[in-house]
Amino acid sequence: MLVTSKDLFWVVLSFVILFGGICTSFAIFYFAMILRDGWYITKAIRRKVEAVEKVMTAFKSKVENTASFVPPLIDGVSKLIEAVAEKKRSSATKAGKKSKRK
Repeated sequence: MLVTSKDLFWVVLSFVILFGGICTSFAIFYFAMILRDGWYITKAIRRKVEAVEKVMTAFKSKVENTASFVPPLIDGVSKLIEAVAEKKRSSATKAGKKSKRK
């Protein structure tokens, strides 16, 4: 079977080629798995970004809708504060008049 050193060379070369093919196959397989994981990661990130975008759009529409109610609300609150301040002033002047009478 192995008569000359050339025969041994061809046997060893065939094993080297076989081993190289197996290693290349594993390398291609793992590279494909890395690409697949990258695909899943980008898909998950894309879903998260879309969810954040939906939340921001909903928040923006709520703020825009609420912004139309803010000026009347501010006017109402300022009138309420003025009324409370006026009530305090009138009660303070009444209390001051009562203490002067005694």
